Amino acid sequence: MNRSIVLSLTLLCVNAGPPPKPISLNIRTAEDLAVACSASPTSPGNAALLNFCNGFAQGVLQTTQQKICFPKPPPKRSETMKQFATWVQADTARRKEVASASFIKFMTERFPC
Repeated sequence: MNRSIVLSLTLLCVNAGPPPKPISLNIRTAEDLAVACSASPTSPGNAALLNFCNGFAQGVLQTTQQKICFPKPPPKRSETMKQFATWVQADTARRKEVASASFIKFMTERFPC
């Protein structure tokens, strides 16, 4: 029995392939966040960008819950983040704003109480 466990673990390690390359996430401006939020989930790097986008949005929303009122049923997070990316790209002045401030502005305009 111990042999089959060792063999299974060995095969698992051999088939795992090389470790993924490190991904640098440096999100400071609204444009940086918009790029992360509009990434296509076709590679591990893009999946990391999208996960960061969603986590960032969730953290900001939890600190500003009193200013934002979602409809029922609430929209899909992925669709809202795509709309945010489009909103940022539509106005060059928004692109250099601080990411969190810009996201709050978008959300309070999109889902006012």
